[in-house]
Amino acid sequence: MIVLEWTAGGSGRVVETDGDVVTLLSSRSAPPGTPLEGCFDATTYRVKVRSCRRTDTEPERPFRIDGQFQNLSRGQRERILAAGTG
Repeated sequence: MIVLEWTAGGSGRVVETDGDVVTLLSSRSAPPGTPLEGCFDATTYRVKVRSCRRTDTEPERPFRIDGQFQNLSRGQRERILAAGTG
């Protein structure tokens, strides 16, 4: 399971990714176009938000964010894909 700890507070759990496009459940909302920054495995990742909507899937992370990873190195992409989703 991949959980990004947002630098501005809160967290986002990766539900699905192909190493480029990503879907997260987040504790905070973000308007489209927002670049979110978070840490996983002592590395910073950036996600550019494409859409955000409230969902009742997970009470502690009520926002579903669809976005795209920005500026991933090959190593970062491999770590994200190896860690899986959940």
